[in-house]
Amino acid sequence: MLLNRKFVLLIAFICLFLSFSTLQDTYAKYASSVNETTDISVARWRILVNNFDVRSNSTTSNLITPTFSGNTNIASGVIAPTATGYFEVVLDATGADLAFTYTFTITNAQNSLVSDVRVTSATMNGTPVTVSNGVITGTIGLSDQRVNYLDVFIEWNDGAGSTMDNAADTATTLAEESVAKINVNANFIQNAL
Repeated sequence: MLLNRKFVLLIAFICLFLSFSTLQDTYAKYASSVNETTDISVARWRILVNNFDVRSNSTTSNLITPTFSGNTNIASGVIAPTATGYFEVVLDATGADLAFTYTFTITNAQNSLVSDVRVTSATMNGTPVTVSNGVITGTIGLSDQRVNYLDVFIEWNDGAGSTMDNAADTATTLAEESVAKINVNANFIQNAL
């Protein structure tokens, strides 16, 4: 019986030792801590429109000078009824790490003496884009060209749908500061998932 008792005590000590050993490993797993730092890049959102940074979220009155090629009845570089021309907007997305949707809304300025200038068509990098009532919209993805050239074609409408008659056209040319002005409003929305 003494031998049995010693054997039981030996087994008990071995079990106790194994229990402490296991408990120590288990406790060590939960008591250990690791301090690490993770660097996560934040997506850049820098889009330039004619070198104007859109992040400033403000209005700019930069002058965009359209090109009027003229024809047999209208001199080059001037606007007159039925004159056609274009202006270019440079859209630089090299500083943007997100795909985005752009919308350009082109309207006659309230203080413009010519109220019949309208957008007839537009191209992005030479490819036609859809224009609806002076609104041009599209998407630039991450794999798309980063510097884009939007050419907006305009005309002085002197036909159906025009608001100025011949007398108003003539009065415009007699004004001291005879300038046709249009507003170009650009809006950008990130296409993040």
